[in-house]
Amino acid sequence: MFSSTATKSHITYEEFVNLWRFLAAWRELFERFDEDHSGRISLQEFGKALLAFGYRLSQPFTAILYNSFNDRGGMGRGREGMSFDLFVQACISLKRMTDVFKGYDDDRDGYVTLSFEEFLTEILRLRE
Repeated sequence: MFSSTATKSHITYEEFVNLWRFLAAWRELFERFDEDHSGRISLQEFGKALLAFGYRLSQPFTAILYNSFNDRGGMGRGREGMSFDLFVQACISLKRMTDVFKGYDDDRDGYVTLSFEEFLTEILRLRE
């Protein structure tokens, strides 16, 4: 995201500064929604964050998104909630998916029509 070329294995000082600012801003958001100051975001706190970001998602979908990222954190260690890094990953993924959807939603009505191959192509691009 912060490298000026996708093939570079390093970033410049300016790119690092941008990355640092980005993470600091996300840390502030994370702490704002971490209402119990546990250092982790609960499903309810995550839902409030998404709503504040302008996403009007159903509770079942919010839970699917939350669990798909939260499960990456190996919750078997006895800690409840989503960590900061997984929160950022979830939000960035949702933003990327939103941007793809907007590319197909010409009339901005929240519905799109696309072929199966177009759908698969976009999914594969998101994995890059």
